Amino acid sequence: QMQDSKPQQQQKAILLDLFRTRNIATITIMSLLLWFFTSVGYFGLSLSTPNWHGNAHVNCFLSAVIEVPAYVIAWLLLRSLPRRYSLSGTLFLGGGVVLFIQLVPADFNVLSVGLVMVGKFGITAAFSMLYVYNVELYPTLVRNMAVGATSTASRLGSIIAPYFVYLGETSCISC
Repeated sequence: QMQDSKPQQQQKAILLDLFRTRNIATITIMSLLLWFFTSVGYFGLSLSTPNWHGNAHVNCFLSAVIEVPAYVIAWLLLRSLPRRYSLSGTLFLGGGVVLFIQLVPADFNVLSVGLVMVGKFGITAAFSMLYVYNVELYPTLVRNMAVGATSTASRLGSIIAPYFVYLGETSCISC
């Protein structure tokens, strides 16, 4: 006996399906913001390496080298801890350390570059975890669309990041 094997009709999804229910809309908005600001932080730190204290070439080398352990630690964290704790921990590490750098006097070059490296480590680990975390948040029907929308938000963040770096170089004339 052969069964009638008609191809099943696939459901079509549109971009508005990411905002159809309150739960999915909240997840989508938070994901868009998270990808945008993480991308601003990642590319902002990467592009500002010549502005750090010390030798610009050494700083660029250190900025590139710190990404290797960040990816390895991110992989280990994703294997051992829940996603939300891994991602929030690395985001708090990166953001907190970068905020703390403002309190370090300009004389302490090694300390400030070391703190920037820890911040870059946290942001890099979080940025790599976002791909895994984002894919697991959405149902299969809208998953590709959600990854594309959040990736677009990330690219918008990377477009804006150089302007944040430039803001750090300007001085306030009327202050």
